[in-house]
Amino acid sequence: MKKVYLAGQPNEYDGKWKDEFKKIPGFDFYDWEIHSNQASPETFFPDDLKGIYASDIMVANPSLKPSEATWIEVGVFYRNNVQNPGDFCKNLIIIWKEERNPKWSIEFVRKVGVVVDTFERAAEELNKFK
Repeated sequence: MKKVYLAGQPNEYDGKWKDEFKKIPGFDFYDWEIHSNQASPETFFPDDLKGIYASDIMVANPSLKPSEATWIEVGVFYRNNVQNPGDFCKNLIIIWKEERNPKWSIEFVRKVGVVVDTFERAAEELNKFK
Protein backbone atom coordinates (compact mmCIF):
# COMPACT_ATOMS: atom_id res chain seq x y z
CA MET A 1 0.00 0.00 0.00
CA LYS A 2 1.41 3.41 -0.99
CA LYS A 3 2.08 5.86 1.83
CA VAL A 4 0.87 9.42 1.33
CA TYR A 5 2.08 12.40 3.36
CA LEU A 6 -0.54 15.15 3.68
CA ALA A 7 1.43 18.41 3.89
CA GLY A 8 0.00 21.83 4.40
CA GLN A 9 -2.59 23.76 6.26
CA PRO A 10 -4.19 22.38 9.40
CA ASN A 11 -7.78 21.24 9.00
CA GLU A 12 -8.96 24.16 11.15
CA TYR A 13 -7.80 26.62 8.47
CA ASP A 14 -8.88 24.81 5.33
CA GLY A 15 -12.10 22.90 5.89
CA LYS A 16 -10.91 19.48 7.05
CA TRP A 17 -9.32 18.89 3.65
CA LYS A 18 -7.14 16.03 4.88
CA ASP A 19 -10.15 14.10 6.17
CA GLU A 20 -11.53 13.93 2.63
CA PHE A 21 -8.29 12.47 1.27
CA LYS A 22 -8.19 9.85 4.01
CA LYS A 23 -11.48 8.48 2.67
CA ILE A 24 -9.74 7.43 -0.56
CA PRO A 25 -9.19 3.66 -0.27
CA GLY A 26 -5.93 1.97 -1.12
CA PHE A 27 -3.52 4.39 0.56
CA ASP A 28 -1.92 4.72 3.98
CA PHE A 29 -2.04 8.41 4.97
CA TYR A 30 0.34 10.30 7.26
CA ASP A 31 -1.31 13.38 8.76
CA TRP A 32 1.13 15.49 10.72
CA GLU A 33 -1.71 16.80 12.93
CA ILE A 34 -2.33 13.26 14.19
CA HIS A 35 0.87 11.28 13.65
CA SER A 36 3.46 13.84 14.79
CA ASN A 37 3.94 15.06 18.33
CA GLN A 38 3.04 18.73 17.89
CA ALA A 39 4.09 19.81 21.40
CA SER A 40 7.17 21.75 20.21
CA PRO A 41 9.61 22.15 17.30
CA GLU A 42 11.89 19.66 19.04
CA THR A 43 9.22 16.99 18.59
CA PHE A 44 7.17 17.90 15.51
CA PHE A 45 10.05 18.72 13.18
CA PRO A 46 11.75 15.29 13.43
CA ASP A 47 8.38 13.48 13.52
CA ASP A 48 7.23 15.28 10.38
CA LEU A 49 10.50 14.46 8.61
CA LYS A 50 10.18 10.77 9.51
CA GLY A 51 6.71 10.80 7.94
CA ILE A 52 8.03 12.47 4.79
CA TYR A 53 10.95 10.03 4.43
CA ALA A 54 8.57 7.07 4.81
CA SER A 55 6.10 8.34 2.18
CA ASP A 56 5.83 7.40 -1.48
CA ILE A 57 3.57 10.32 -2.44
CA MET A 58 2.97 13.81 -1.08
CA VAL A 59 -0.19 15.89 -1.41
CA ALA A 60 0.67 19.46 -0.41
CA ASN A 61 -1.88 22.16 0.32
CA PRO A 62 -0.12 25.47 0.95
CA SER A 63 -3.55 27.16 0.84
CA LEU A 64 -3.71 30.95 1.11
CA LYS A 65 -2.16 31.45 4.57
CA PRO A 66 1.61 31.66 5.13
CA SER A 67 3.02 28.17 4.52
CA GLU A 68 6.69 28.16 5.42
CA ALA A 69 6.56 24.68 6.98
CA THR A 70 4.70 23.30 3.96
CA TRP A 71 7.41 24.48 1.59
CA ILE A 72 10.11 22.91 3.78
CA GLU A 73 8.16 19.62 3.67
CA VAL A 74 7.80 19.90 -0.13
CA GLY A 75 11.54 20.55 -0.48
CA VAL A 76 12.51 17.55 1.65
CA PHE A 77 10.10 15.26 -0.22
CA TYR A 78 11.29 16.57 -3.59
CA ARG A 79 14.95 16.03 -2.73
CA ASN A 80 14.29 12.46 -1.66
CA ASN A 81 12.27 11.58 -4.76
CA VAL A 82 14.30 12.89 -7.71
CA GLN A 83 17.64 11.82 -9.14
CA ASN A 84 18.87 15.29 -10.11
CA PRO A 85 18.00 18.86 -9.13
CA GLY A 86 15.52 20.18 -11.65
CA ASP A 87 13.88 16.81 -12.31
CA PHE A 88 10.07 16.68 -12.27
CA CYS A 89 8.60 14.74 -9.34
CA LYS A 90 5.44 12.92 -10.46
CA ASN A 91 4.81 11.75 -6.86
CA LEU A 92 4.37 15.32 -5.64
CA ILE A 93 0.87 16.81 -5.97
CA ILE A 94 0.52 20.47 -5.04
CA ILE A 95 -2.88 22.15 -4.64
CA TRP A 96 -2.40 25.73 -5.83
CA LYS A 97 -5.58 27.76 -5.48
CA GLU A 98 -6.12 30.36 -8.19
CA GLU A 99 -6.25 33.21 -5.66
CA ARG A 100 -2.87 32.27 -4.12
CA ASN A 101 -0.14 34.90 -4.36
CA PRO A 102 2.40 35.80 -5.52
CA LYS A 103 1.33 34.87 -9.05
CA TRP A 104 4.87 34.72 -10.46
CA SER A 105 5.85 31.83 -8.18
CA ILE A 106 3.46 29.34 -9.83
CA GLU A 107 5.86 28.97 -12.76
CA PHE A 108 8.58 27.78 -10.38
CA VAL A 109 6.21 25.42 -8.56
CA ARG A 110 5.03 23.80 -11.84
CA LYS A 111 8.61 22.67 -12.52
CA VAL A 112 8.67 20.71 -9.26
CA GLY A 113 5.59 18.50 -9.38
CA VAL A 114 1.97 18.06 -10.44
CA VAL A 115 0.05 21.28 -9.79
CA VAL A 116 -3.74 21.27 -9.54
CA ASP A 117 -6.21 23.95 -8.50
CA THR A 118 -8.75 21.96 -6.48
CA PHE A 119 -8.89 19.19 -3.91
CA GLU A 120 -10.95 17.12 -6.36
CA ARG A 121 -8.26 17.33 -9.03
CA ALA A 122 -5.64 16.38 -6.44
CA ALA A 123 -7.71 13.31 -5.53
CA GLU A 124 -7.92 12.37 -9.23
CA GLU A 125 -4.12 12.62 -9.53
CA LEU A 126 -3.64 10.58 -6.37
CA ASN A 127 -5.94 7.83 -7.66
CA LYS A 128 -3.62 7.39 -10.67
CA PHE A 129 -1.14 5.73 -8.28
CA LYS A 130 -3.45 2.80 -7.55
